[in-house]
Amino acid sequence: MTDDKTPNNLEERLQEAARHTEEQMELTEPSLSYFENLIEEQAALWYRRLWFELTCLWGIAFIFISFLIFSLFYVPLLFVFAQIISIIILIRYFYKERYEMVEMRQ
Repeated sequence: MTDDKTPNNLEERLQEAARHTEEQMELTEPSLSYFENLIEEQAALWYRRLWFELTCLWGIAFIFISFLIFSLFYVPLLFVFAQIISIIILIRYFYKERYEMVEMRQ
């Protein structure tokens, strides 16, 4: 009858467990072409999203400018009201930004 707790047997079992763990955890590094393709795909995705956002910006700007031109010629009071509202919004925005910058410095 062999004793499982002898130093030689325990050492063999530990070495076998270590070899088994190394075999299971063997890591393979992806090739350089994998990373290059990943970068190209992400760049293409970024450019598609950029063009979509830019197209949306142009569309919204066109609609907004059309509304302003329409209101200028057909409803001047609405045009003046839109200008006053935009000035108020800009003043509040810049005041808020300035207030946050002062808080950050302190």
